[in-house]
Amino acid sequence: MSLTIFKAMAKVVQITSENFQQEVLAASTEKAIAVLFVSARYPECGEFSKLMGGLSTSMDFTLGVVSVDQQENMQLIQAFRLQSVPEVHVVKNGEDVDVIQGILSEKEMKDRLEKHFITDEARQRMEIEELISDKLFDQALPALEAVLTENPNDKGYQLLWAKACLGLGDTEKARGILSKFTEADDQYRTAKSLLEFLDFYAEALKKDVQGKEAIVYHQACVLATEEQYEAALQAFLNLVYEAPQWNDGAAKKAMLTLFGSLGPKHELTWKYRSKLNTALFI
Repeated sequence: MSLTIFKAMAKVVQITSENFQQEVLAASTEKAIAVLFVSARYPECGEFSKLMGGLSTSMDFTLGVVSVDQQENMQLIQAFRLQSVPEVHVVKNGEDVDVIQGILSEKEMKDRLEKHFITDEARQRMEIEELISDKLFDQALPALEAVLTENPNDKGYQLLWAKACLGLGDTEKARGILSKFTEADDQYRTAKSLLEFLDFYAEALKKDVQGKEAIVYHQACVLATEEQYEAALQAFLNLVYEAPQWNDGAAKKAMLTLFGSLGPKHELTWKYRSKLNTALFI
């Protein structure tokens, strides 16, 4: 599997009754088109047009602009049952599938449009995320390596790369990737958490675990990697009660690792730190 990043190319077209069939109806059978109705009589339409133009670039869609000031566009105005300006209609497969009325912020517009438009880069990222979510790590890894060849400093992809390595059992490779994240990176907290959980992941990947205590510890590690933290803490605590010295106090150390990841103010940290102290001193 090989993925390539494509740069979004915006296309803004002035739509009239004459080119509507080709530029909107026909084109929308391949990809949804955003049709913006504006009027020069309202200054806010100009600013909103610039916003939509920017979104058409970042989200890679064609923006068709219809001026309601032109009499020859009256047929389009009536066909779309225009209520106000500015007004955006999303056309897909020749049908008006969404209407966005009034002036919204850039974030609000992006949120509304995301269900119809997505960049090729974002689509590729989603595909890789789905492969990892489905535990198809052997398919995700070569795709990630191809993307990172072109974008070696993309921290989001590096984080996915580490997750794929963990899924394939290569904890040392994952450790090397995650250790390069700094506090300035947006993904730092997630990377730090994964780094702290490396031992849990390594244990969770083991097969044919033997021995009562080892099986309990293994199951608790699996719960931790699945973010079932309370169940994991309870399983580790049970092991502390039953065999506090097993494997050099591994269950106690695991609980302390979880406390550190959850943070001192987390309710589970408060609850189970108290339980751990009780178990250790009875």
